[in-house]
Amino acid sequence: MIRALVPGSTSEESSDEEALEAGVYEHVFDVMFRPPDKKPKVEHFVDDVARQYSDEEFRRHFRLSRRVATELIAGFASSPMCPKDNHGGKAAKSAETHILSFIWYAANKTCMRDVADRFNVAASTVHRVLQRVADYLCTLGPTVLTFPRDLEKLSRDFEKVSGVPGVVGCIDGYYIRIQCPENKIASTYVNRHHFLSMTLQAVCDNKRRFSDVLVGSSSKIHDSRVFRLSSLAKKIPGICQGGRYHILGDELLDDSDEEEANDDVPWSKCTDSDECEEEDTEEDAALLKLGELKREKVFQKMLGENEKSANDFLLRIVKVHH
Repeated sequence: MIRALVPGSTSEESSDEEALEAGVYEHVFDVMFRPPDKKPKVEHFVDDVARQYSDEEFRRHFRLSRRVATELIAGFASSPMCPKDNHGGKAAKSAETHILSFIWYAANKTCMRDVADRFNVAASTVHRVLQRVADYLCTLGPTVLTFPRDLEKLSRDFEKVSGVPGVVGCIDGYYIRIQCPENKIASTYVNRHHFLSMTLQAVCDNKRRFSDVLVGSSSKIHDSRVFRLSSLAKKIPGICQGGRYHILGDELLDDSDEEEANDDVPWSKCTDSDECEEEDTEEDAALLKLGELKREKVFQKMLGENEKSANDFLLRIVKVHH
């Protein structure tokens, strides 16, 4: 109507302009409201690939035996953390997809986008999947990471390996490289090798299984002080039973020169070169276990954006490997 009042305008020109505007509106509407294009992803990876792996191939890819993965899948499926499939709508991801996604993310040097593409899920879904599995693994702590009760049998097993009597564990520490956690001062995390890290203190048995783990202390703190701050230091008198048993460690854990020295902690003293070599062999069990995890890039996830999340994630990975 307005165009009709403008001198020189014709009805034909108005019709052409209206048609052009209609085409523009149609294009804009189509761009804004059309369904998003389906992103190309690997389909049926669990069914067509992961299940077809041989046991050796499965272990190489997931850094875990198929038997352990199957036990984790069964346990997660019966746990409250596993989403139920009775709510209608799109089917929930299976327990197998949850566990394999978590293990792939934890065991390989990868990111959430890679996991999302491989397991045919959205990146936001991967985040929820990882959180559910992490919460489930947290419930396994009291039953998985515990000191053996039969210390006599454990000491005999150690003696068969090294010839050193009375050993019930080997303790050592490991620096986990991190970025500076949020709202923290970087210099408070710098270790003696001049990079930012947290300290993992672990005790291993004769089969290199973790029996006690502490994580979260800044690596600027000396190893001996990390030990004294741990709950293990308070348990040592009961575990070692007045010197009947002992835990092997290196000189970094020797706090004899500290004011807070604990004379009840029976650190082994080497007086014979052969005996020292045997003790070193057993302490190397702890180092070797941590080294295996390092080679598998497990601890490289500790980017430190959130200190508590990093600590929790690390403990859950330790439980899986145990």
